[in-house]
Amino acid sequence: MGSVSRRLMIAGGAAIPFAQWFGGQAWAQGVSIRRDLSTPGGQADLQKYAKAVKILTALPESDPRGWMFQWYIHAVRGDRTKAAELARVYPAPSPQRQLAQDSWSTCQAHGPGTVEDYFLPWHRMYVFFIESIIKKTLNDPTFAMPYWRYTQPAQRALPAAFRQPGSPTLGTLYRPNRNSWTNAGSPIDQGVVPSPLNTSSLLQKSYRPASGDQGFCMGIDFNLHGTVHVQTGNGVGMGSVAWAAYDPIFWMHHSNIDRMWGSWNKNGGCNPSDAGWLNKTFIFPDANGQKIIAKVGDFKALAPLKYTYDLFEPGPKIGVCLNRVFKLAQLPHIALAERPFPIDPLGPVAIKLSAPRENVPKANLKLLQTAGAARPRLVISALQAQIQPEVLFRVEIQANEKARPVTVGFLNFFDAVASEHADHAGMDQGGDAPSDKFFSFDIGDAVRGLTSEPIVTLTPVGKGATDSKPVVGSVRVIQG
Repeated sequence: MGSVSRRLMIAGGAAIPFAQWFGGQAWAQGVSIRRDLSTPGGQADLQKYAKAVKILTALPESDPRGWMFQWYIHAVRGDRTKAAELARVYPAPSPQRQLAQDSWSTCQAHGPGTVEDYFLPWHRMYVFFIESIIKKTLNDPTFAMPYWRYTQPAQRALPAAFRQPGSPTLGTLYRPNRNSWTNAGSPIDQGVVPSPLNTSSLLQKSYRPASGDQGFCMGIDFNLHGTVHVQTGNGVGMGSVAWAAYDPIFWMHHSNIDRMWGSWNKNGGCNPSDAGWLNKTFIFPDANGQKIIAKVGDFKALAPLKYTYDLFEPGPKIGVCLNRVFKLAQLPHIALAERPFPIDPLGPVAIKLSAPRENVPKANLKLLQTAGAARPRLVISALQAQIQPEVLFRVEIQANEKARPVTVGFLNFFDAVASEHADHAGMDQGGDAPSDKFFSFDIGDAVRGLTSEPIVTLTPVGKGATDSKPVVGSVRVIQG
């Protein structure tokens, strides 16, 4: 472990509000454009990125600009604890140790004490600050973080630049802890039909959960976001919350997720406007090791941050923004199964639901067939696993015992390993308490013959980790 310069030691002690800090950044006088990795401009920025990763990786572990420090902002590696790493990297109290204490393992929204509503703004901050560090490291204000547009069929393989371990210029982008087919150059969604790498999250009409819908924030987090993590890396790589940010492709992935948020806003999607969300703050280091206080309200839109994207995804125009309505337990239920159900990472598991209890609102099955009725949804929640299963699970529903199974989507356990979130616990997030996290699937096309005893089957796509012990705690069919 090397030493940190006196300038950085001094800088790390004072906390600067983001608005004050941003006004002093010369590069912020213009507008940066983040480009598709597959374009010439994206490839040019990728070459710069590879150079920066090599420089940042060589910095001391104690340096806030270094690759390990930046990785640990997302989460400390899974085989160590935050407390142990703080003591190892910073044996004595210092401004840098306090900065690490305040910023490490603050990723939103994984684990108890974190709030799903902050998933999008926190990751926008995260990408923004490492981008600013790279600008200064390279002395290149034109650098902008490229994005990996994997929703396009032609771009579903990990970009070639990340698969060249022997390259003197690009080798720093390679990581061995990826799925074998990923590093071999096959599409990351191989064998997953229909592909979950789509832009369906743009259909959401609210930021937060509304009725049985996940809302845009939770929807893109649990589906597209989590799917790419699991299909790219294994349980000690991109497929794990604790290890993900060590992989350089992480930042291209989250640049794209940020672009999707910007696309949803451009299509009329409304962000929260309550003070609890707007005023929430997080700590990040800048390129000088200064402690910056970033407020969600400063990161709710792209234009004030002086960057944009070369392309936004088209989607349906959202005429009226919906607000979060009520929790799942308040919705009319058609069928329910609530107890821990062990899921087999090697084969299918069928779960038979039954009529809801007396204290749960009941849906009228006959009304589901009428015009204009709210479409039924399959909701699966309370996912847990000992370690990452490292596979997606196909979700099928049978309206009754004689009906054929219908695939309604896929779920993943990226956010479900409790041991990866221990250092995230106990954070005071402020604002309203979030609704429970859940997967939600539209089953309107499978509703014919629906009874109060449908069967839900979860099947791993591929061979999962045998000792992962995945569990789901609640399966319900609601009238959303």
